[in-house]
Amino acid sequence: MNLLTDSWIPIQQAGVQEKITLEQLLCGEKEGDLCLPRDDMEFACLQLLASLTQVLFIPTDKKDLIEKITKPLSHQQYAIGCENKLEWFDLDHPETPFMQFKGVSAKEVTNFVKLMAGLDDGTNKVFVNPFGVANSLCGGCAAIALFNTANNSPNLGGGFKAGIRGNVPITVMLKGSTLRETIWFNTLTEDSLDGFIFWHRETSSQTPNYVEKVASKEKININSVGLTRGLFWQGTHFELLKNNTVGVCSCCGFEGDLYCGFNKEKFDYTIEGLWPHPYSPRMFSVKKGEKKEYIPSFSKHQPAWTHLAKFIATDIGEKEGYEEVPVITQYKNYRFGVVTLAVGGYCNNKAMIEERRHEIYSLADGWESNQILINQLIQTALDYKDALYNSLNLFCHGYKNKKNPEKSVAGTGVDLVPKFIGLFYKNSEALVHAVLASIKFDNPQEDISEFLSSLRTLVVDLFNQATDPYQQEPKMLKALAVSRSKLINVHLKNLETLQGVERE
Repeated sequence: MNLLTDSWIPIQQAGVQEKITLEQLLCGEKEGDLCLPRDDMEFACLQLLASLTQVLFIPTDKKDLIEKITKPLSHQQYAIGCENKLEWFDLDHPETPFMQFKGVSAKEVTNFVKLMAGLDDGTNKVFVNPFGVANSLCGGCAAIALFNTANNSPNLGGGFKAGIRGNVPITVMLKGSTLRETIWFNTLTEDSLDGFIFWHRETSSQTPNYVEKVASKEKININSVGLTRGLFWQGTHFELLKNNTVGVCSCCGFEGDLYCGFNKEKFDYTIEGLWPHPYSPRMFSVKKGEKKEYIPSFSKHQPAWTHLAKFIATDIGEKEGYEEVPVITQYKNYRFGVVTLAVGGYCNNKAMIEERRHEIYSLADGWESNQILINQLIQTALDYKDALYNSLNLFCHGYKNKKNPEKSVAGTGVDLVPKFIGLFYKNSEALVHAVLASIKFDNPQEDISEFLSSLRTLVVDLFNQATDPYQQEPKMLKALAVSRSKLINVHLKNLETLQGVERE
């Protein structure tokens, strides 16, 4: 199965599902929405499609990119882009199969549950997965799972390498009105690449590391990793095993040649530095004079909006800072206007995935020149979260005043904080989505005031909900009175203005 010539992309249009080729998609013959039973597989498929397009059909500049967005490729253009690269993307190539290594030594065959994130933990009830979704995979689903594991999932355990971005990186992509437009929005031009991967022209002839292999224990400087190698980096040695039968894929439901599992083995090497991936923000901190760069991940309970400033803006400080997602920088520089972001990733506990995320964010017209205000809105929402946290923490745990023991407060001893901070994130998400999508940046005062008023109401309601069961307990009345006073008269009072707008 070859990703450049065969029908492997599962789409749905007007209720009809089919598989199409990359050529049919980019040449405008077929269109539809990606159709897979899990959102993370769909997102990985989109990332794979954009990565293929990026290495095969790099636009020269803004004019060339706009032409490709508005006018499908010709079949001749498609053929030229694929020249000398067909072997890189052949899942069954006899020597260099796509994202695999021939002759992998393994004691036993590994089931596909290890290749599809979040399926291998029998105690994990976070996911809803169709029964038997990983029994036998067709070539397309196997390729997507390989790509997702190499780029987005945690490593498979001790000794196995994470992807080139590290464990469970956040992926941010732009969303267009059609699948084809979405792919081109996430394709960097030569001009844009010069600002992110400034060595990309010198490494343009480089092949993926499963084609031109790195040596065992090799130290790889990140500035030697070109565009193709970085997008299709495979850190673990996998080898798919074929059923040699035709059947129905347990994931996408289409008929095709099936793979029954894979072999895997560890491979030791070292990457020095952080590769500037087109679909992720970069962060850094300086400690003891040493600068550490990393790509952020999701933490449990925190929704994607808490990271939004890192996606769309750059803030470089002396001790810490972040750089925005490269495809968003290009979108902003080319003045494409209103933007919709698709954000995905996982929350993990070592090698185990505890949550998966896939969220869509729309930003109102004018977002490019109002990033400071967007950041203030996000930070203010987090400040309200902190107000709730501090007040509930006081109510639950109390505090001791060594100088004036009579002013000490005994808490309930029941930790209500995690539950109600989780509820804050859950209930505030719609408020954040709404203000980011609809705020009138040329006259934002009314929208800001409504947003802040809604946050205040949410915090007070959650505090009351948490403390109501204890209002009839005489021993708890002091803790309730002190914590409520702190919330209303200190924490919320300190959050009075944003951009000169008074909170209601």
